[in-house]
Amino acid sequence: MHLIMHIPETQPKPNLFFGSVQYLSAQKETPLKRIFENPYEVNLEESFQLLIGFCTQHSDELLQLFQTKSVQTNEVQRASYLYPIFSEIAEEAKLPLSLLEIGTSAGLLLNLDGYRYEIEQEPPISFGNENSPLTLFAKNYGTPITSVKSLNIVHRFGIDLNIIDLQDSDEYLWLKSLIWPEQIIRKENLAKAMVIHRQYSKLLLTGDFRNLIPPLFENHELQNSQIIIFHTHVANQFSATLKSELLVLLQQLSHIHSIYHIYNNMYDKDLHVDFIDAGITRTVKILENTDGHGKYFRWN
Repeated sequence: MHLIMHIPETQPKPNLFFGSVQYLSAQKETPLKRIFENPYEVNLEESFQLLIGFCTQHSDELLQLFQTKSVQTNEVQRASYLYPIFSEIAEEAKLPLSLLEIGTSAGLLLNLDGYRYEIEQEPPISFGNENSPLTLFAKNYGTPITSVKSLNIVHRFGIDLNIIDLQDSDEYLWLKSLIWPEQIIRKENLAKAMVIHRQYSKLLLTGDFRNLIPPLFENHELQNSQIIIFHTHVANQFSATLKSELLVLLQQLSHIHSIYHIYNNMYDKDLHVDFIDAGITRTVKILENTDGHGKYFRWN
């Protein structure tokens, strides 16, 4: 469809296209809206024709969304592998944690200690907040995790070019629309995570991380904590120059305070855990072939 040609090159085209269609159709009483609400009861040919008709009728509105919206999924399921990583870091550092997420979207991963986790492995393991209304399930295909201790998080910072405010019903609808219609569990997880989100204090900053991160290192309250800077499925939207600038920035800041850097999509799809201190970077852990939605990972 010619509409897709108008999506900016910096955005994943299928995600922005279908997210925009789902978002727009949710606000209109159309047959396509009913299909999205009941994705398992559809005729594929009929639904395809409805999609074409909807896009033709609402092409101007879709073109506007392509220029004003961006793909900012906030998949809480990824916390299933981040939590045990953070727990290991806390054990090693013997300090409480200060979290800083680049590309934070709505900031839901900053609340990862508010969720409960059930990890399928041999033997299975559970951890996190036992009283949480949200339980996240994941499979570990790697070395079994034997122990995960509770997290002591003292500071939570999130940076994004466009922070999503979950108190705004329209912005919540956009975040929900970025989830494929048939992935009902992900939408249910988002709804539960939104309730938990209100219970955690955090600082969400709008802007370029190159400008916003350095002043945070001037905060003397961070000195008695271990700083973790992380980003998942964000760097695929970075240019090669921006990736290089991020790494140089972290090396410079590590002369002020040591940093754990957790990331993927910088060089490959694996999840990397690096420790940076006094300008020197050391690889701590690499989780290979970690699922993009956090459904499975390979611990080591």
